[in-house]
Amino acid sequence: MSFSTPERRVVWAGPPGWSRLPNVTRALLVLTAAGYLGGVLRLLPEQILVLEPKAIWPALQLWRLVTYPLVISGIINVLIGAFILWSFGWELEVALGSRRFGLFASMAIVGAGALGVAAALLFPRMGSVSGAGLSALLTAMIVAWALLGRRLKTLFLGIIPMSRQTMAILILVIVVFGVIESSRSLPQLLFLLGGLPVAWLFVRASRRGGGGTVRPFRRRRWNPFRRRRFTVVEDRSGRVH
Repeated sequence: MSFSTPERRVVWAGPPGWSRLPNVTRALLVLTAAGYLGGVLRLLPEQILVLEPKAIWPALQLWRLVTYPLVISGIINVLIGAFILWSFGWELEVALGSRRFGLFASMAIVGAGALGVAAALLFPRMGSVSGAGLSALLTAMIVAWALLGRRLKTLFLGIIPMSRQTMAILILVIVVFGVIESSRSLPQLLFLLGGLPVAWLFVRASRRGGGGTVRPFRRRRWNPFRRRRFTVVEDRSGRVH
């Protein structure tokens, strides 16, 4: 899909196919699908996976800071989340490297959850936090993607041409006003935006040469007719093995 004018031409290539996705992006997509199917089939104990402030403190059920993205309700939410992971995750992994992108995703998830829980415990009158799903991680990913190339052109919804920075600001406005209209909860807002400092730090580090290598997924197929390598060794007596 492309958009052309007499002055400029913007081409939207889209993400690579499934077989060419890097490892971390692929793993996030698999976990998203597994979490949704586990919830639909009632195979996952969602009540002990979601982010609950009182369960974090004083109950110290700290695993909830990591497991809440697995609890996803609604096929539309899953499809949108998977589309954003596919579209933005692979590019971030290429820019940051597989290890750093995995660390980025982990820190964004934990940081957003911890900030939302802390706000809910310190300011109980300002509302509560409903910690589940991929919203916090996806917001951090979109902002990090925009920071990597603020002036680069893209197509919002595949139709409207704009810069990455404009697109990220538009999405943040939608997130903020969505929370204001639905819950008016400060902890919920901080939860959704809690991964933004992590995005800024990782992008800043990548600009200073802190990137890494990308590990693409490679499927090895068994071929009985493939020639195997061997080493020729000659001993002292002249025999070849």
